[in-house]
Amino acid sequence: MPDTMLEPEVVRHVRRILDDLDGCTDPVATARLLPREVYTSEAFFAFERAAIFGREWLCVGHVNEIPEPGDQLPITVVDEPIVVVRQPDGGVAALSAVCQHRGHPIFDGLDARSADAPCRRAKRLTCPYHNWSYGLDGRLLAAPSMSETVPLQLLRDTVRLPVLRTEVFHGLIFVNLDADAAPLAPTLAKLDAELATFGLADLVPMPAQTRTGLGWNWKLHHDNALEPYHTRYVHRGVHESAPSDLARFGPFDPGDGQVMHPTYLVSENVGLATTTGERLTPIIEGLTDEQRRRVMFASVPPLLFGIFQPTFVSLSIVLPTGAQEMALRRVNLYPRAAVDDPGFAAAYAAQLERKEVAVQQDQVTLEALQRGYRSRHAPRGPLSWLEGTIPQMNQWLVERYRRSLDALDGATAGAPR
Repeated sequence: MPDTMLEPEVVRHVRRILDDLDGCTDPVATARLLPREVYTSEAFFAFERAAIFGREWLCVGHVNEIPEPGDQLPITVVDEPIVVVRQPDGGVAALSAVCQHRGHPIFDGLDARSADAPCRRAKRLTCPYHNWSYGLDGRLLAAPSMSETVPLQLLRDTVRLPVLRTEVFHGLIFVNLDADAAPLAPTLAKLDAELATFGLADLVPMPAQTRTGLGWNWKLHHDNALEPYHTRYVHRGVHESAPSDLARFGPFDPGDGQVMHPTYLVSENVGLATTTGERLTPIIEGLTDEQRRRVMFASVPPLLFGIFQPTFVSLSIVLPTGAQEMALRRVNLYPRAAVDDPGFAAAYAAQLERKEVAVQQDQVTLEALQRGYRSRHAPRGPLSWLEGTIPQMNQWLVERYRRSLDALDGATAGAPR
């Protein structure tokens, strides 16, 4: 197991931190925050690499970002280069994007591209270092200048890009680095019910926008994005269409793979992308009357945070790069009828401009919050009723932290003395 690779001093550090979890999963009225080191310690982040990112389902994109055979979506998750590929038969596969010759990442070095570059379309995957190339299924196709030492057919028989576990859930592509992981879908029953009417797999994605070097912990991003308490203060003037006093909260049950809550709209017509006084972006077909009146905020940790609105869906993919830094990849999706409207481009540009105000407000707030968590005087609570998702996120985390510690104990007990 990957956990057994942790240095003993890291394990001791993690145990000390996790000895202080009392109250962290209580009901919101009595809940405590997790210990501050969970958000600041690089040693704890090393533990999370195995306990969370090495075992959980990781959302990496949407199927319509790779609509045609040969389309390739590269993404790096906690130093693990991955490529998601649309196969010739229309299926979706995820492969390691590390060449199996000398370990050069296929989409790096001379072939490095902007994180916002459109998906590539090609018949093969080619490493820029020595030009080894692979099929869309990961099979080795060519290895120049190797026949003098190893016959090409032998290489083809023994070398291929590792294939990763993949699940597609309502058009969302998830991968898992753990070959023994339990299936994803049974843990997302609540989100499954919410998305049954959205036709998410048929929505059209806009070009991704990626921000790098963001100075806060990945869990703080989920906490902030989910709780509506801050919106009346941090987003004053830009979040009135879905005010925090119209937020509602439900239960989080053991085994749940999502944390979610709705906030109701003051009007069905507010917050829409318009160039005149009329609605330009149509309501997504098939939504219930209830869904037309609310916004659903949902996290599928560790990577996905989604905002499901009556007119469009916004996906944020959280990409941690350290205990106190991350990148964020955002993709907005719209119904085909909206995208085909002649006025859509102008309306979408206006919507992005309005959204940028809230993005900047969140950025300076979260950077400041991360600085506060580095203080020895960082608090552990109490919480407002509007922060009910925080102990729920804590519960998701604590279940996995303890499971990984149990695995460590089992590995230690079975180790030769």
